[in-house]
Amino acid sequence: MNKRRIMIIAVAAICIVLAAAAYIVYSNRVIGSYYGSEYEYIRIGSDEYVLDANDPYTSSDRGVRLGRVVSENGSSSESMYIWSVKGTDEYIYRVWGFSDGAFYRKLTNP
Repeated sequence: MNKRRIMIIAVAAICIVLAAAAYIVYSNRVIGSYYGSEYEYIRIGSDEYVLDANDPYTSSDRGVRLGRVVSENGSSSESMYIWSVKGTDEYIYRVWGFSDGAFYRKLTNP
């Protein structure tokens, strides 16, 4: 291999590592909080979501990872990871632990 090809490969590898690091930092940022006796509410900015056991989605409808939410009262260091839901802005999907996933529906403001 010539030096130019090695340089191109090295620069491409560095770009891939930097892009992966940026994605990890972005998707792990705290975007809101959860609250309620059974963690049935999530607040992200001015939007509030309620746990919806009758949602029309499955975990395969998960979209982009948005970040994570933490306990509103600060008594727990646990995080819930939040994803968008494909095709809707009314729902978000949360995962807590390895397999505890649930959908939350956006509450309408009066």
